[in-house]
Amino acid sequence: MRHPARSGFLPLLLVSFLACAADATSTQVYLDHDELNYVGPLDEQANAKLFALYDSLKEKPARLAIRSEGGPTTQGLALGQWVRDHKLDVKVLEYCMSSCANYVFPAGQHKVVSNFAVIGLHGGLSSTSFNFDEATKKTLAAMPPKERQALIDQINASIKGDSVKEQAYLKALGVRADYVTLGQEERYQKLYRDDPKVVGWTYSLEDFGRMGIHDISVINPPWRPGAALKNIAFTVLKVDD
Repeated sequence: MRHPARSGFLPLLLVSFLACAADATSTQVYLDHDELNYVGPLDEQANAKLFALYDSLKEKPARLAIRSEGGPTTQGLALGQWVRDHKLDVKVLEYCMSSCANYVFPAGQHKVVSNFAVIGLHGGLSSTSFNFDEATKKTLAAMPPKERQALIDQINASIKGDSVKEQAYLKALGVRADYVTLGQEERYQKLYRDDPKVVGWTYSLEDFGRMGIHDISVINPPWRPGAALKNIAFTVLKVDD
């Protein structure tokens, strides 16, 4: 998840990782073996290209295969809604993180994951605390006090409005409201302090179900989310009923 003026609740570890990934590749959208493919950061132009590709096909694909580190929440919600409206399945062989995990993965009719795929979360629009990124901190520090406070108030108002949209979207999917925020609770903070590689969280197959996300098939189980990641990790949270 990205916001024009803030990063998620975690330190800049995940933000830096996503930025490096985004710099290394541009988003690619294409059809392969009757599957729509979306590879790279969520992006308005990539979304438009995907929608146009689908509309141009006489035989409509039933599945979206995605590998994405996330992107702007607006584009994540738009892509997720489109997937839901078109009743598509979602396949993740490597990773679906941030806005991809928050909004696109749960929108699939059926979900297919490899046994090492990671559906990585690190907060959502409903999060109660955020850290400004370094660029925003510098911008705010250089502003006169009244202008600084006005900008902060504007950001907070935007967050509040967006969180209502997020909760309405999750409710429509039948997904628990805390799906995108559970890992931010105080009881889990020790997990991040104890292991600097941990930049977010995911769930087990059973706990995705408890969150309201069903119909997940694992290729060659058992599922060990993120087993192939080397520089970062996502802790697997236990969900209470």
